Amino acid sequence: MIQFTLGEVIKAVNAAEAVNVDPEKRIDGVTSDSRNITVGNLFVPIKGERVNGHSFVVSCIQNGASASFWAENEPHRPEGVPLIIVKDTVKALQDLAAAYRQTLKATVIGVTGSSGKTSTKDIIASIASVGYRTQKTLGNHNNEIGLPMTILSIHEDTQVAVAEMGIDGFGQMDLLGSIANPDVAVITSISESHIDMFGSLENITEQKYKITEYLRENGLCIYNADTPLLDDYAKAHPISQRTVSYGLEEKASFRALTKRFEKDGIHFTTPEFGGFEFHLGLMGDYEVRNALAGVLCGISLGLNAAEIQKGFDGVELTGKREDIEHIGASTVIDGTYNSNPGSLAETLRMLGDFPADCPKIAILGDMYGLGEQSAALHAKVGKEVDYRGIDELWTIGQFTPEIGKYAVKRFPDLVWRHFSSKEELRAEWVKLCEKENFIMAKASRAVELDIVLQEVRNAYER
Repeated sequence: MIQFTLGEVIKAVNAAEAVNVDPEKRIDGVTSDSRNITVGNLFVPIKGERVNGHSFVVSCIQNGASASFWAENEPHRPEGVPLIIVKDTVKALQDLAAAYRQTLKATVIGVTGSSGKTSTKDIIASIASVGYRTQKTLGNHNNEIGLPMTILSIHEDTQVAVAEMGIDGFGQMDLLGSIANPDVAVITSISESHIDMFGSLENITEQKYKITEYLRENGLCIYNADTPLLDDYAKAHPISQRTVSYGLEEKASFRALTKRFEKDGIHFTTPEFGGFEFHLGLMGDYEVRNALAGVLCGISLGLNAAEIQKGFDGVELTGKREDIEHIGASTVIDGTYNSNPGSLAETLRMLGDFPADCPKIAILGDMYGLGEQSAALHAKVGKEVDYRGIDELWTIGQFTPEIGKYAVKRFPDLVWRHFSSKEELRAEWVKLCEKENFIMAKASRAVELDIVLQEVRNAYER
């Protein structure tokens, strides 16, 4: 992690003033959470809607922090403590991370996309760790604060750093890209996620692709050719650095030659390694694509097929990334952490294709962040997905009936049940798990379908 002197920090952030600061004193890491202060930290007070971090500056210094930023327009500046005065503490954090990035020898792999970022990050990091000292973004700390914190946490001897980069508005990729300055850029997908902020898929594509503007001179861009608009956009906006596309369709320059789903996960082969069949304990075409991105990153790092497979074997997914678990007599895929039209359609296809000798049920909650297009984009999932391999569709929320009404119109044998309350859904879900079923649950986190699922788990743990 960063170990600049305070003098180097002052220079990096172009501080307006420094008070009670020894410029030769060295910091040991950075935090914006006063509860996590350790000796030598630089504290970054951030003013939020509910809490103003400036209130904790004195206690952080008392608990061992070497110094703290302080916003110049913030009143009640404490006396007798080491303060670095800046115009904006978040901007100073970002500037410090950008400066530290330029001192690192690590290969930085930046991962962005509308969905699949976190799983792909985890896959790439696991593969890289087979041959290199590797760090990755913790959790999904991928925004204007999380990314700088990730960069500042990278150790000097780290050889590969995998950084997740998430955006939900215009101009954000310019900020994140300038901080990460990646050696490798991975774009996993383009879909309607956050379309309420971007306005169109074309705008989302343009903003995600901006990561390539911040690639290092000898960098590599790896992107998903199967995703809407991205392949056309990449070909219309060539870059000087190396570019390779991946996917399942023929237009991809690197694709899975064969693929099959088994109960232990996905199996696939690639052109680079002939008949070598890779295995990853996840399900769905989208996970095959994520795995292909991982293979390409492994190749770029000089790893062979056996080493890449060892990385697949050791993948540890962040949080709940559609884990497969057993509840009662049923098998459940937990995708309750996030949902958007692209990832939901992929997950439903995976459920339909899954080789299960029992009824398959999809339990869906609303997708958020779709703005005025919410009803139309939910309806699109009902109109376009093939439900032939799915036996029942359960929905809850304001917009999921748009999925159900079009799905049953196209597939009359599909059983559709809509629930008006989480309590009603929980009770029926508990009953469902008394028998052997294969269940996929997916919704945006704000729906709180994850809480309902936890209550179902609890019912079988008593």
